[in-house]
Amino acid sequence: MWRVLILCILTLVVHQVNADELKVKSDSPKRYVVVKGDTLWDISSKFLSTPWRWPELWGMNKQISDPHWIYPGDVLNLIMVDGKPRIVIERSKPALKMTRHGRKSRKVNPIPTIPLSDVEQHLTEHQIVTLGEYDNLPVLVGSERDTVFYKQTDIVFVNKKLVTGAKYGIYSRGRIFSSPKTNQTLGLELNLIAKGEATQSADISQLRLDDIKSQVKTGAVIMPLPANDLPAYFLPEAASSDVASEIIGSAKMYRESGLNDVVVIDGGSEQGIKQGHVFSVFQPGKIQFVDSEGEVRDPINFRSYDRIKAYFVDEETQKLPNVYRGKIMVFRSFSNLSYALIIDIKRPVRLGDELINP
Repeated sequence: MWRVLILCILTLVVHQVNADELKVKSDSPKRYVVVKGDTLWDISSKFLSTPWRWPELWGMNKQISDPHWIYPGDVLNLIMVDGKPRIVIERSKPALKMTRHGRKSRKVNPIPTIPLSDVEQHLTEHQIVTLGEYDNLPVLVGSERDTVFYKQTDIVFVNKKLVTGAKYGIYSRGRIFSSPKTNQTLGLELNLIAKGEATQSADISQLRLDDIKSQVKTGAVIMPLPANDLPAYFLPEAASSDVASEIIGSAKMYRESGLNDVVVIDGGSEQGIKQGHVFSVFQPGKIQFVDSEGEVRDPINFRSYDRIKAYFVDEETQKLPNVYRGKIMVFRSFSNLSYALIIDIKRPVRLGDELINP
């Protein structure tokens, strides 16, 4: 009996080790030259069918400086180290420029993890706040001109103290997102409509409008602008199997989204979701009721009794398998919400699709 038990345990351990073993694609290149326009996800997909495991293949290359950056012109060589695949990098000779602080820096930027053109707007022009945070934000209450809409160079009044000389964003109120399961409000999306600089700080501060993107009027809220440097590089990694989430919105406000579209997901930093997390997207399996004559009744035609029974999967209720739709990567996380980019797709991604560990 003990021998059988030990054999079973050893079999499970070996199976787990094999499942966790990093494997490269059979057609992966042995040598690859990085070119402008590449992304880390693109390159990782050339070598791995599980691109989110890139850090294991990359090994962080501690033999070089800035090991987490890859530049156009770098050469990536696939080798085996102790029986495990590894990428070794040959640095290209960098073209340098002088910064305004008298330091030398590269002329060429490192390649980003994902295409910045697809996510830049959501890094720089949108914020998500709680309703409590929104109620405490400074508010635009008027201007030197007696008008409804304000224009560039106008001096506007703000009902709280600001930091003189600091740059601020002026935002309009956007969508409110709630949890589909609990109806709890998760956050409020704010849309950037203008930028300005505080010229005077007081109980009623003054701010000069420098850049108008949309109509600006009384009632808009004020927030410090996010940092100018975009978080272009972050390591992809599998989301934890303990995290449960779903898609609750899309940037284009469509029911369906496609490759390189931005979606909003339920959960953020408070739920352990962070930048770089990769999820698999599944359509929840459809539940259908089979009557005594073997006829399948679609939920549209459910009776009240059927709707109650649909909560319990038994011999008369069928739950069809979940349907794989694709993969997403989180690129910006807030308290209870996150923005993610669709990086792989088999079928259109829809609101209500569930997210699980890939």
